[in-house]
Amino acid sequence: MEKKIKLWQAGCVIFALFLMAGTAAAIWTGKRSQENWELYFTQIGEALNREGFARESYFFYLLRLRLMEAGALWILSMTAFGAAGLWLSLGWLGFTCGVRISLGTLVFGTRGILYFLCSILPQAVFYVPALLLLYMRGFQIYSFMRKQRDWGQYRRIRMTKDILILLIMIFCLIPGIICECYINPLLLKAYF
Repeated sequence: MEKKIKLWQAGCVIFALFLMAGTAAAIWTGKRSQENWELYFTQIGEALNREGFARESYFFYLLRLRLMEAGALWILSMTAFGAAGLWLSLGWLGFTCGVRISLGTLVFGTRGILYFLCSILPQAVFYVPALLLLYMRGFQIYSFMRKQRDWGQYRRIRMTKDILILLIMIFCLIPGIICECYINPLLLKAYF
């Protein structure tokens, strides 16, 4: 129990450190990144207001992208480097959140936080459990491999669990992708 609490604390610390690094990077680039993001927000607004916005092609683009990311993390989680790779993915998530919050606030002022919530929160409800499954499984495999060091024994004992976790992760990702395709554009259109 104490080990799980320490893992959660370490995860929160890594996320917070990378969140601050993302915020510092956005502030450091300053005006140049603000101009690029204003152009990006303008293009998103125009695309959402256009009648022929192809949500189906966007859905399949996001499906391919998220499944490639999840598949790479899933494969990485079954190796001895799984724990380090999953810590790095948690750090990357914190970094991108810091950049989005900072640039959203630079461009929209206090409404930037609302932009951040509209653009990330609906799908995060589904993506975070998938990542937590990966983290949990990655550390279990890492500790098993440290003790046993036998890939054949691991495959016989735990491969069915890994396939089940992959299926659960995919079922967590699909609703998140639907939110990212259909709900986020509606929220962004309503508020911005």
